[in-house]
Amino acid sequence: MDRDTRDMLLETAGRFFTERCGRAVVNEVEKGVWPADLWKEIEEMGLPLIAVPEDKGGAGGTLSDMLSLLRVAGSHAVPVPLAETALANLLIAACGEEPKPGPATLALGSLSLAGGRLTGKVERVPFATVADRFVTVVGNKLAVVSAGNATVEGKPSHAGEPYGTVTFENAVVDFSATSPVSAERAVELAAAMRAMQMAGAADKILATTVEYSKQRVQFGRPISTFQAIQHMLAELASHAAAIIASAETAARDADEGGLADGGRFSIAAAKCQGSDFAQRVAAIAHQSMGAMGFTHEHILHHYTRRLWVWRRDFGSETFWGDKIGAAYAKAGPDALWPSLSASRYAA
Repeated sequence: MDRDTRDMLLETAGRFFTERCGRAVVNEVEKGVWPADLWKEIEEMGLPLIAVPEDKGGAGGTLSDMLSLLRVAGSHAVPVPLAETALANLLIAACGEEPKPGPATLALGSLSLAGGRLTGKVERVPFATVADRFVTVVGNKLAVVSAGNATVEGKPSHAGEPYGTVTFENAVVDFSATSPVSAERAVELAAAMRAMQMAGAADKILATTVEYSKQRVQFGRPISTFQAIQHMLAELASHAAAIIASAETAARDADEGGLADGGRFSIAAAKCQGSDFAQRVAAIAHQSMGAMGFTHEHILHHYTRRLWVWRRDFGSETFWGDKIGAAYAKAGPDALWPSLSASRYAA
């Protein structure tokens, strides 16, 4: 979609999330309440189909459009599998199939696919207990399995979202096809998805912390005027800026380079950067806000706890750091500076 259309969509989505994804809704999801009305409205807006071609029932957007939407969703702690469903639908559409409605999630791990049946176990699957279907890539084959053909053991994430372990025991596959996206690439795209959500959350944390520091008065003046707080806010801002810049670069490079392998280095760098800074961003924000930041009544924990969870999803900073190091070691010393200065496709 063109820039004006995308900007209008993102603005509309932002207003919608502000109105419909308030503190009460997020807290209810963490108590195990599925927000059926919220999900219905999200589907009616066509958001899970943003990157699906129009001839497959979608909005005809690009990978970059989808990732930009997920940054907005991350800044509102949207407590439904919009990100997972949007990427799952994109992978399905890339195989020539029209995605079905309903929430989906990604079960990416060591699985085997033979004779139209899927076998294996994947831990920490996001929204596993509420998904209608699981989408995975094994080798160069995409497989879709309905929830009824899998065994799910629910284990909420640290953010209270319905994660779980999914076991496929010779599970019948609803749809399977050769995919232009490999299993390794599916993990990269999922990492890019999380990097953009982390960028949105980091931006929200920074804005929330700065606003609180301006309003909180101690010893007769706002705490934002104290040098110690100013130093913490400056460090928080620098970390948030690094997370956002690396995620936006990954989104751009992935889109320009193509679904199959675009922006591989940028994605690895963005997820490594975001995961590495996640804990520091959360720590500074809570320290700056003091006791109020640790209360359940304040919204800060909706974002900091998600950063902690997203840090590990689809590869931690250690996982992606190892990938980057191995790629440079294989390429040799002459490849280091050109790939860094180009910031594209090095790995």
